[in-house]
Amino acid sequence: MKKICVFPNDPLLAYHKKGEIKPRYFNPKNMFDEVHVISLFDSDVDEDKVKIVAGDAKFKIHVTGKVNLLNRKSKKKEVIKIIQDIAPDVIRAYNPLLQGWMAAQIKKELKIPLVVSLHGDYDRDRRHFAKKNRDYKSYFKLLYSKNTLESESLKNANEVIIIYEFLRKYAEKMGAKNINLIHNRIDLNQFMEKNQPAFNESKPTIVCVGRLIKEKNQECLIRAIKDLDVILVIIGDGVEYDNLVKLVKELGISEKVRFERSIPHKKIQNYYAAADIFALPIKYGGFAIPSIEAAASELPVILPKQEFDSNPDIISDFALLVENNPESFKEAILKILENEELREKLIKKGKDVVNKINSDVMEEKEKNLYLKLLEKN
Repeated sequence: MKKICVFPNDPLLAYHKKGEIKPRYFNPKNMFDEVHVISLFDSDVDEDKVKIVAGDAKFKIHVTGKVNLLNRKSKKKEVIKIIQDIAPDVIRAYNPLLQGWMAAQIKKELKIPLVVSLHGDYDRDRRHFAKKNRDYKSYFKLLYSKNTLESESLKNANEVIIIYEFLRKYAEKMGAKNINLIHNRIDLNQFMEKNQPAFNESKPTIVCVGRLIKEKNQECLIRAIKDLDVILVIIGDGVEYDNLVKLVKELGISEKVRFERSIPHKKIQNYYAAADIFALPIKYGGFAIPSIEAAASELPVILPKQEFDSNPDIISDFALLVENNPESFKEAILKILENEELREKLIKKGKDVVNKINSDVMEEKEKNLYLKLLEKN
């Protein structure tokens, strides 16, 4: 009987609220018989609401109470006791921060193989933008994290999963060994079907999906469509919501911009089906999952050129890449709307990429990684 203990980024309640609970996400190809989630938070969701993440396996969420930088060492004994009682075959942490650090302590103490996945470069994304935005509290907290959490997590992991190729350099710098490129699992079948449009507009519609935070940069897109005869649908919620609504009013374009703060993920394909273009002026490296979903939905995709280097991985294979400013996004929107040949070319490129990274392919890769690890141990 194979068991896995999982340390997720956030409470599963957060994923449930966003509608992002994916079948077998913690149990690729149903290879484990038991899946135990170690939730380092004060509370979490009812297990029955999210049990599909475990596939066919027995599923249990263990809530430890909030773990933070100050109490992590005192909480370690409690978490180790939970893990001892479960006696898993492998531990998986979905970040190299508190979750990864805790998992690394358990790996060292109990000699249980550890897999850590890396979803971002904390130097070029979080620390860079915290410093650039003069958010010094976050910057120094992340600087402390670099030396005490991230390096400890990654150098102690038996296997490290990176979801973008450009993360390899950061992982190696932090001491990671056995680095595996496995893109985020996305069930693209949901988007590749002919779906019913969620709405019908008489004007061309641009859709943007992502959390409303400065780094997703929806402000750029709002300014880009100011003088265009289009509709912009912004899907997502976050701390920038009030600022973005205020900007729309100041620009006098309330009739052009619609906000959809909460769309269940199981319905998001209907919004892609209603749109003509997907655009996201994201500042973070890598690619946002909605850009892949949009490509699977046969939408041309507009994304910005990255600040640090050439666009990583698969983005340059299908997206129309532009400078990350309103004028460039405006020109790109017009170019696609006025050039049917370009539109069809972008759609075809997107479909070609989608076929290479579909969920089934990535799920099999993840399963094989676990099998390799278990065979070694």
